[in-house]
Amino acid sequence: MPWDFDNFWNWTLEIAAGKAIWWYGWLILLLLILLLWIGKKVKKELVPILSDDEGNVRITPHALQELVSKSCLDVEGIHSPSTTIHRQEEHVRLLVRVQVNTGCNIQDARKKLKDRLESIMVDNLCFSNFGGIDLIIKGFKDSK
Repeated sequence: MPWDFDNFWNWTLEIAAGKAIWWYGWLILLLLILLLWIGKKVKKELVPILSDDEGNVRITPHALQELVSKSCLDVEGIHSPSTTIHRQEEHVRLLVRVQVNTGCNIQDARKKLKDRLESIMVDNLCFSNFGGIDLIIKGFKDSK
């Protein structure tokens, strides 16, 4: 099927909408955007923990999120943690979203959680580029 490209640059929207090539172009553009979006979602970069003369140590984002989730189990009044990893230049920061008990002292719970996570990240994992933790309360849970 030959394509009619006569006066292509002079096409109006009404003329272009009547041509199959115009619709194919939009379809290809949408497919490319979809592929780029899927590629970005699937691509999980490794998070660098430390680097020295002996080599590099990196951790997957999933493993880091699991570590934060299991660390929150020990902190009373904190539930349902979800973690997002942010890189700021050379530092790695964690954004932890949690639910807290309604009767919980938020300052104490925040301090316990931050101390616990920073201890694990710096002392146990030897994070050389750990930038800290930001907490967001995403909801409240009835203490039973």
